[in-house]
Amino acid sequence: MLKRHRILCGVLGGVLFGVLLYAGCGKKGDPIPPRLILPPAIADLTADSVAEGILLGWSAPGPDGRIDHFRILRSDAAADQACPGCPQDYRPFATLKVADQTLQRAGERGFRYVDAAVAAGRFYSYRVSACDSQGHCGEPSAPAQRFREKR
Repeated sequence: MLKRHRILCGVLGGVLFGVLLYAGCGKKGDPIPPRLILPPAIADLTADSVAEGILLGWSAPGPDGRIDHFRILRSDAAADQACPGCPQDYRPFATLKVADQTLQRAGERGFRYVDAAVAAGRFYSYRVSACDSQGHCGEPSAPAQRFREKR
């Protein structure tokens, strides 16, 4: 009986040891990369027609120092084919570093840029994204649209 008791204790001890070893180890898998935090979207993009072209204005989103540059997307169409509420075919137009001379500061967090490459009688739509120093850009802003009047 003593021999049977020893065998039973040995088996139970081995099973308990195996369960603890397996439970304590956890499931091994591929490492998960850190979550990429993109700059927030620009919330206040505006477009106004000025003598030099179309003036874009916006405020930098998020904390200072995270934004390295802005990516401007532009769509244009003839005035008679313009559809302000329709989806636009945006194409990359400009990438401007925060320290770029063509990018004007407007207050502490504001930026202004003049698109001088516009033609009279055309409809322009813009979206702007804030990007970090590694080139990761946040969601584009809501569109800002403007007809370029004939002057």
